[in-house]
Amino acid sequence: MRAALAGLACVLAEVASAVAAPAPDIVGKSVLVTWTEYRQLQIAGQPANVTLGYDLRFYVSSAGRPFTRLTLTGRPGRTAMNEQVGGTGTSLVGGLRVVSVDGHAVVLQGIMGNFARNLRVEVAPGGSSCSAQMLVGKEVGSAPKTVIGPLTGAVTEIHAITVNGVSCAVQQGNVFAN
Repeated sequence: MRAALAGLACVLAEVASAVAAPAPDIVGKSVLVTWTEYRQLQIAGQPANVTLGYDLRFYVSSAGRPFTRLTLTGRPGRTAMNEQVGGTGTSLVGGLRVVSVDGHAVVLQGIMGNFARNLRVEVAPGGSSCSAQMLVGKEVGSAPKTVIGPLTGAVTEIHAITVNGVSCAVQQGNVFAN
């Protein structure tokens, strides 16, 4: 399965480099997606169940280039942010993240060790509304993923991730211009 995830990373990078054309009515608009993640972790060796809020802001330029900003919110006062210009980049914990736009679909895919995430946003024709779905998976039987937690700076083992409450909205103009 590890080879399959490595192969998926290569495919994701190739997909991002392929020329995908956004629909004209998605260009010049921003898509805002929010969701909640529930994680089973060990932080500095101590078991923890945490709830994290995510806010993804996405804009497609007139050249069809995607711009993203992902903000993670944990306990009050703790946030981490990651920005990406173009199709490929890294996540908050250093994994591969690929963003693609094809027609009315915006897809964000990420690999973080033995975990993978796929967020698909469909913008309605005319660009006035959207719907979003997210899948998160972990390689069966694999060990927990060890990362440096972006909110705590501590060594964190991720054992399980569950996603809930995925929602999206479309906004006119460039959300990053403000």
